[in-house]
Amino acid sequence: MIRIFSFLLFLSILSSACTNDPEPGKQVTGPQVDPGLAALSQQIEASPENDSLLFERASLYYMMEGYDEALRDLNRAMQIDSMQPAYYHLLADVLLDYARPNDSRRAIDVLKLATERFPDRVMTMLKLSEFQLIVRQHNEALATLNKVLERDPQSSEGFFMTGRVALDMGDTSRAISAFQRSGQLDSDNIDVWMFLGRIFSNKNSPLAIQYFDNALRLDSTLLEAREFKGVYYKRRGEFDEAFEIYKDIIVRNPDYSNAYFDMGMIYLELDSLRDAQKNFDLAIKTDPLFVRAYYYRGVSYETEGKVEDAINDYKQAAKMAPSFEEPKAALERLKAQ
Repeated sequence: MIRIFSFLLFLSILSSACTNDPEPGKQVTGPQVDPGLAALSQQIEASPENDSLLFERASLYYMMEGYDEALRDLNRAMQIDSMQPAYYHLLADVLLDYARPNDSRRAIDVLKLATERFPDRVMTMLKLSEFQLIVRQHNEALATLNKVLERDPQSSEGFFMTGRVALDMGDTSRAISAFQRSGQLDSDNIDVWMFLGRIFSNKNSPLAIQYFDNALRLDSTLLEAREFKGVYYKRRGEFDEAFEIYKDIIVRNPDYSNAYFDMGMIYLELDSLRDAQKNFDLAIKTDPLFVRAYYYRGVSYETEGKVEDAINDYKQAAKMAPSFEEPKAALERLKAQ
């Protein structure tokens, strides 16, 4: 009975997932014109029962956001061979990114079914926990991760995912414990050190620098880790150290807009308004969609008494991000609409 029920559930998921399939024989527009897809289509036409070719084409469709076409090929591939874990993983990815009504639920149902069919496959359980985290099913995610750690008590990825779920729940202590255990088991996981660095930076703890340096030892080109070191020093009021880091980032990447913005914020705090404006200018030049740079440049102009310039920047920020309340409040305060 369990096997029959699982098969019926599987057919139900596929049927609901593929309700927008193109009609058989109907030419698909869009991503179909890609030469790689055209070549695969020729191979599939010659070997229509080759599920691995169908899966390969579905993967290409997915990368090109051809979700209906990807679902069609996965439907056919899984009817031919329903015992390939990778097919379930891709089907879940397609559904989650397609994001039609109930698709996230279908994606999780697909992965739950996969964990039933492949009960010893830890990677499938980890993927299920990640999807449960995405839709904020925290308790379900932790239950899945408990199963992972029961099967593999040394799973660094299991502890890492536990840390992510705990952090999303606001349980910082549990997150730290899980991340640290993950780092002990796999010291090459950059994400572990980045999460720990950010947590301890928020705690204003010098351990943050140690964790960011761990990440940089693994990848010296990781400018995000350098930026967070700068943010740590900026938060502590150690501006000289922060400036050195931001200048180093800019040498490595002159288009790194966040570094200019962060320096602008320091200069604004120091009332060095012209220097603040210069750096906000550079942040906007390197990223014309940097809404907060427009807003804070407006703040610097208003502080300097350049009200019209401030209003222009506030209007730009409000136009680009209607949900950003600060520029709207500034315009109301200045009685400018």
